[in-house]
Amino acid sequence: MPKKSPPGRGSCAGRPLIRCPTKNRVSACCSRLRCLTRFKSRARSNWMPSAWRSFHGIGIGCGRWGRRRSRRTCGRSFSNGATNRRCPTGPILREALQGDVRDILDGRWKAFAHLELKVDDPPLWQADYLAGKDLETEEPAFHLDHRRLPEGADIKLIWELSRWHLLVRLAMAAYVLGDARAARKCIEWLEDWTKHNPPYRGWNWTSALEVGMRLVQFTWIDALLNGFAGRPPPLNPPARETAVVHVGSLPLKEPGAGLMESKELQERLQALRRQILPAHVRYAWRYRSFGSSANNHILGELTGLILAIARWPELAHWAGSLAVLRKLWEREVLAQFAGDGGHREQALNYHLFSWEFCWQAQAALEQVDRPISPQVEERLRNAANFFVNVQGDGEAWDYGDSDNAFVTPFFLDGKNAAAEWCDWFRYPASSPAIHYWWGQIKSGGLQAPGPRFAPVANGAGVRAGWQIYSESGFAISRSENWTLRWDVSPLGYLSTAAHGHLDALHLSIWFRDVAIVIDPGTGAYYVDRGLRTYLASWQAHNGPHPVGSDFPERLGPFLWSAHHSDPDLKPGADTSLSGEVSLPSGLLKRTLIPLSRDEGWQVDDAFHPRAAAGGDEFCVRWQFAPGARLDKLAERKFRISRAGVCIEIEVGGDWAEVRPVIEGNNRPLASAALREPGAEYGGTVAPAFRKIEWSPYLKLTARGHKPCVFRTTFLACGGS
Repeated sequence: MPKKSPPGRGSCAGRPLIRCPTKNRVSACCSRLRCLTRFKSRARSNWMPSAWRSFHGIGIGCGRWGRRRSRRTCGRSFSNGATNRRCPTGPILREALQGDVRDILDGRWKAFAHLELKVDDPPLWQADYLAGKDLETEEPAFHLDHRRLPEGADIKLIWELSRWHLLVRLAMAAYVLGDARAARKCIEWLEDWTKHNPPYRGWNWTSALEVGMRLVQFTWIDALLNGFAGRPPPLNPPARETAVVHVGSLPLKEPGAGLMESKELQERLQALRRQILPAHVRYAWRYRSFGSSANNHILGELTGLILAIARWPELAHWAGSLAVLRKLWEREVLAQFAGDGGHREQALNYHLFSWEFCWQAQAALEQVDRPISPQVEERLRNAANFFVNVQGDGEAWDYGDSDNAFVTPFFLDGKNAAAEWCDWFRYPASSPAIHYWWGQIKSGGLQAPGPRFAPVANGAGVRAGWQIYSESGFAISRSENWTLRWDVSPLGYLSTAAHGHLDALHLSIWFRDVAIVIDPGTGAYYVDRGLRTYLASWQAHNGPHPVGSDFPERLGPFLWSAHHSDPDLKPGADTSLSGEVSLPSGLLKRTLIPLSRDEGWQVDDAFHPRAAAGGDEFCVRWQFAPGARLDKLAERKFRISRAGVCIEIEVGGDWAEVRPVIEGNNRPLASAALREPGAEYGGTVAPAFRKIEWSPYLKLTARGHKPCVFRTTFLACGGS
């Protein structure tokens, strides 16, 4: 029996603690498969390798091995039929893919991972299925204004289908399940897309980010449909040489057999490479975002270029070299992610979105022996830690803009994508789908998780029970009952702060992992501009704000008139924490004080108007999560119940007005509508993009110069 040894570069794929008998490097695909096949013929292993790192057919780059070994050698290594057993996928992932294939082929698609649409076969690629409008055109994209679509359509619904998420899902099913029908339908729909979206014409060519997204997806689709190819086929292979060597026959019954042995399918996929890749690469490079638009968009564009050129080096003819792309990408990573890991756009959904782009770019560069700088690697580790700690264990309610964007559907269920990524960050095996595609996070990655409520100090300072990200502007407190996320951040990134909200001093509260006080969400970008403006405003958030203040002013869907000053965070002498933000109308201040024995929290708000600014009236609107029930117990005492938990709220006697709004048709604030912009949207929240709900809220108003502090107390209900 081979002698056991610590896992390392020579470890066997099928037996991670056994030295590989072929003595090949752990990254050599064929030797790993031979070892794994030999081992699994005797016993089934629970080991689940990363599909990216284990097989160069899935890895986004041929790597040195692919250049050293001949295709003929690689082809023989997969020709014994045993490759169907390359790695166990687990029933959960297989069942998820089977269900997705049924839905996709039956025309039951989901936009933004939750919005159900009935889609044609083939889809109408320039249609808004929610509005029921087909806007197909071959007008040059540079003549089209995607911000103002006719007939009430929304460009986000058009772009969403052409991000090819569900086509990737079909390719995944082909790779994992051996589903030939999914493979053929994926190719068929790509061919239809190219027919109805010629280069640089129509709505799907109006954004370089969308082009970059399709480069990412097509790289994965091509790798998945090529199965276990030892190296990617060239963009223009010699006429006498087949693009790839594969085995097996269609239809496939087990995962792992080559899907592309059909000469017809090989030729169709090769034709798609020629039709899709040069035009997309040229557009993403020539029209990449710049100036105030270079936020997460430029990360997506550069990542698409990096993945495509890492897999097909000859594409650099239409763009820059990998050396140039890596330099530009590293600069953007350091610019967009703060040193403590927070994303400077101040939008939690876009934090994960941007991080996933970066993670794929890093993996692709490493596959072709272009490692990234230690500083960038550390920044991405801090960004992953930040997301886990700020997102928390309870329900996900993002701050800032959110359009439920994700890069590639590595998860089981898009509705739980953020939670699945958090699980993978903490314990990779607890997120079976992401673990299958990505394996373990590499050594030197996230720190080992500790007890559930122990603060994690990586990238953050810890003071008096608070986990403080001073550069990004967030403070997190966790106890057995309470989780608080306090936003003391700048407005956003670059001069436009495109995805930032007026949420300085906003406080989100979870009680026993149930969301109670929430950030109101985003709703939509273009179809309802009044709602878009409201959900990003001071009025929709619970930070104290002067009545009638319109600074900074919303000038467009992604444009503010100016930045407000950066909030100032001041730890108290005890366990309290204070924050303040200065506006032209005066100084706003909030202090958070924990009560003893984890009973609750005291929130003190104040406003110090400037003498020349006039009024001293300010408001606080406590917006509760959908499904919450607000009951009035006394004149200034309330109970909020939701999902089996409840807390009580006591309002100090110095507030001039206390107005609970319990039902959606209750309009006690009608008199305030003339003074407060967006009053008609009161209670409207967006749990997801293009999903609107109403929930109760409590509005408090303070007037006059007495006292200096206005108090609200949140308490665990008796017996809780």
